[in-house]
This record gives sequence, C-alpha cells and structure tokens, in this order.
Amino acid sequence: MPMPADVMSRRSVLKASVIMATGLSGCASETAETDSSSSPTDDKQTSPNRTTTEGTPTGESPSIVALSVSDYVLYPLAGAHPHVHRQLNTQYVIIRIDSPADSDSLRHRLTLELDGKSVSLADRQPVPWQHDTTDIAFAVAKDETVESGRVLHEGAALRTLSSTTLDRLTNPPVFDVADPSVSLTELSAGADREATIDFRVTNTGDGRGEFGASLRGNFVSGAKTLTATVDAGAERTVTGATHVVGKGDAAKIRLDWGSDQWTKGIPVVGTPQEPETPSPTPAPK
Repeated sequence: MPMPADVMSRRSVLKASVIMATGLSGCASETAETDSSSSPTDDKQTSPNRTTTEGTPTGESPSIVALSVSDYVLYPLAGAHPHVHRQLNTQYVIIRIDSPADSDSLRHRLTLELDGKSVSLADRQPVPWQHDTTDIAFAVAKDETVESGRVLHEGAALRTLSSTTLDRLTNPPVFDVADPSVSLTELSAGADREATIDFRVTNTGDGRGEFGASLRGNFVSGAKTLTATVDAGAERTVTGATHVVGKGDAAKIRLDWGSDQWTKGIPVVGTPQEPETPSPTPAPK
C-alpha cells in the first residue's frame, strides 16, 4: 500500500543489488573471536602500546572497546536531544574507543580502511554522553562488496575486521516504511493527549538489521527513538506514542527516519472558554 501523502517528501528507498543506539544501535557487533548479527557486544581487546604524537602519552594508545555496523546513528540534535540520522544507500561502522584523547583528536587520528581505501566520517556523530568512551561513526555505501577492512590509529593498525563484519557490510538491510496512521482524529483546544502511531517496516535487503526512527509531537522539544529488528524479507508493525497539545489549527506529529519523514496534523477543534467576569455593581447615587 502506498505511503499516505499528508506531508511526504517521497525520497526513493534503495533496493540492494548485492549479496545495521544510543550510538551503537545496529546489528553486527564485532568481538575478538565472533560477531553477533543481532546485538552489540563489547570487546576488551587492547591495542599494543606505542608512542603517539599531539599530546597522547606514551603507552596510552587507544583501544577498541566495540565495533558494530548500524543502519543509523543517534546524534545530538541541537546539542541535547538524541535524533536518528540516516542517509539513503548508507550504513555506518561505529567504533567505540577507550582513550585519554578527546573526541575531536580521535576523529582526526582514527582511520577506517575498506579494501585499502579510507572511509569518510559520517556527517553526524553519535551522542557523546552515552558512555565514558568515545563513539566514532564512518559512512559506508550499501551497494559495495567489501572483502577486507581494518581500523588504524595514526597509520598503525588497531583491528582487522572479521569475516562476519565484512559479510554484514556486503549484505545490508534495506528498510521501507509504509502505512503510518495516528490514533487521534481530532483534539480539543488546550487539551493534552497521548497520540499513538503505527507503521509498517519491511526489510527488502539481504541482511537482518535494526530500523530506527525519531517520533515527536508538539508537546516537548525532544523525540522518542523507535526501533525494530527485522529479518531480511520480513516485515514488522511498529507502534509508538507521543504527547500532543491542542494549539493552533492542528497539533503536528512527526516521524523521521533520516532518509525520509512523515508528518500528520491532528485538527484542533473548539476554543477554550474564558471565565465569565462578573459585571461591576453600580455605585449608589
């Protein structure tokens, strides 16, 4: 069924042609020996000590705590509110680093190489307050076949990507969103109500992955993160709720999954009744 056309900028969804919070949202998460295709697992592997430059002390090279592949990044919208970032035909390698260096320094020093080529940092970086460690996201095209990969710090190798991670990059999920609906058909002026939305997520890609979207109403400035893990070729109905207040002509709800969004206005009816003011008693003549 086609997407409702309320306020929909119908950006096309990638159809993969080859065999994904919170920061480390996603599926494949690499450990020293094996990977998981469903949830991240911390890896305490530590890199060899060596001398670095620009203020990193000798013997304190960064260590990779975890490495995952995700379909989206949670970044701090307006510096305070976690919000879903995703681009079409893109997946994200998110590397969790334990290091005394600050995040800006680490982003300049850390490199992800796939098949011998450096990968660009993602346009948005994960929220910085989730962990004592630092999460760094790299953007990888979904339509590439990846045969080898490694993580480097100032040119020295920290980690070689496992076969499970390479397979996850080569066989990504691809999500299609359809049939969003909202429980409220109208809202009284001044009323504060909870609105429930439902929508269908279909994974048309070749790999299992986690879908993520941000849901917000007109009541608060922040957004809820809605997630659903969907197998390749499967679909799921996702439900979420947010508060709305009867202001103006319509109370807006927005569902944003990065590569597209859906907005819906709930009509506001009636006007708040002003309390009656008693007429003044005329002064005696």
